Amino acid sequence: MSSKVKPGLGELLRYVGELVDQGAEEHYRDIGLQYRPRYTPVLRAMSAGAETVTDITARSTLTQGAISQTVSLMLKDGILARHQLDDGRKTGLHLTRTGKDLLKRLEPHWAVTFSAIGDLEAEVGHPLLQVLTDTAQALERQGFGARLKEAANHQKGCPMMAEPKSARNWFDRDGRSYASFRPEYPASLSRFLAEAAPDTSRAVDVGCGTGQLTHQLADFFQSVMGVDPSTEQIGNALPHDRVEYVCAPAENLPLPDCSVTLITAAQSAHWFDLADFYDEVRRVAVNGAVIALVSYGVPRLAPSDLDARFRRFYWEEIACYWPPERKLVESGYADLEFPFEERPTPGMEIDRAWDLSDFLGYLSTWSAVHRVNEAGRDDILEAFVHDLHLIWGDRRRPVIWPINMRVGIT
Repeated sequence: MSSKVKPGLGELLRYVGELVDQGAEEHYRDIGLQYRPRYTPVLRAMSAGAETVTDITARSTLTQGAISQTVSLMLKDGILARHQLDDGRKTGLHLTRTGKDLLKRLEPHWAVTFSAIGDLEAEVGHPLLQVLTDTAQALERQGFGARLKEAANHQKGCPMMAEPKSARNWFDRDGRSYASFRPEYPASLSRFLAEAAPDTSRAVDVGCGTGQLTHQLADFFQSVMGVDPSTEQIGNALPHDRVEYVCAPAENLPLPDCSVTLITAAQSAHWFDLADFYDEVRRVAVNGAVIALVSYGVPRLAPSDLDARFRRFYWEEIACYWPPERKLVESGYADLEFPFEERPTPGMEIDRAWDLSDFLGYLSTWSAVHRVNEAGRDDILEAFVHDLHLIWGDRRRPVIWPINMRVGIT
């Protein structure tokens, strides 16, 4: 490979994947199996107790869309069959006799596979599975697109790290900044909501903004509608093949009666006329549909002196510029009326590693910061940017938001 152009990460990963799959297929032929390697994550998940597509997705590192496509092939090949689950709302999957026989033949092969991986790791001197696992987790925390954007800024010589920008330059932003700097939810949130819904046919994300949650739901649902009253937010929304964005208020959803199995409102319910919104929820929801009000609270920073300076900014210096509704977000919507049969929710967090420019970009999306700008209080922002620049330094820092949810059955 020394005479070739230096390959990129994606090219190398695809090449290694092809080599592994080719070797596995050769071994399958040697032991007399006509078998597709892509079936392995499904079979391993089902052998561990998975019974639905969402169960299988939760036990794998693949998207629900990829799992659904593989399951369709396995149904055609007679390896899987469907059955009705006890609650009558979902269909389950089970191995046919052919599938059970296949699993028995594959289990010894899987043991050989992990032995071969161990030999390969010893040869190259790297724990490959751990490296790939760590890489996947890092990219879940911060996508590669965001990392490319950071690298481009650093190559240009990010002015923030050389000399602090004026506060007005940092905080005078538009809807494109909202799309760029709002933190992404972990995939586990959409997976949890998909598992809670009676099925994954259609979801609606109300007050969707630029689609931070909307486009993630599309990895688990066949169809998703993102609804927001702001044309600017919709115009900057994140695209996805299975997402339709519509400009409309939460109190008048452009959906037919009994048409959705999941209704979400992420970081937006505090702006709604709740009584009218809940009437719309009951109208568009199928029987047993799930409603989820999602919010993320005040972020935590590290080290402690950085967190302390940020908290002084948030709780003291700009506190009076927040609208009253912000207190509902800070309480995790605990004080909102919620007239539905409530269900328990798991603890989750958004975990990012940001440089200072990312963090200030995120703060630029806050309504309180906009009000500080409008009030002409540049002194508050200038002092804050100056102090953070001294503490943060030219490195990434952990930024963690707690996720809060109110989840119920309609």
